[in-house]
Amino acid sequence: MSNPNPLPFPEATHWKVGQSGNPGGKPVSARNRLTTRFLYDLAADFEEHGKAAIVKCREEKPDVYIKAIAALCPKEIEVTRPLQELDATELLAAVRALEGYLATGPAQAGVIEPGSGDTVN
Repeated sequence: MSNPNPLPFPEATHWKVGQSGNPGGKPVSARNRLTTRFLYDLAADFEEHGKAAIVKCREEKPDVYIKAIAALCPKEIEVTRPLQELDATELLAAVRALEGYLATGPAQAGVIEPGSGDTVN
């Protein structure tokens, strides 16, 4: 396929190696300063109005409330199955241990139930 533009591209308009198209560029860490300042201001506002704003949003704009929750959820969740890594003997031993635990109850197995008043010595 031939070049649709038969005229050569002028060499004077090519960037030289190491040369930027924006020599002034963005000031060092300008974006970071802006982001940092915004996050501090947002945190201060949330300290003062956060809970009330969340309640108001939930009651008056439930669609926006749900979108905010969805935005905070991870995009991907890694599902692991640790029991698949056990061979049949190890799995059977784990099942037997669990059966023993269920048969004797947590107190006899040395497990303290939350709220039972028992303490670990």
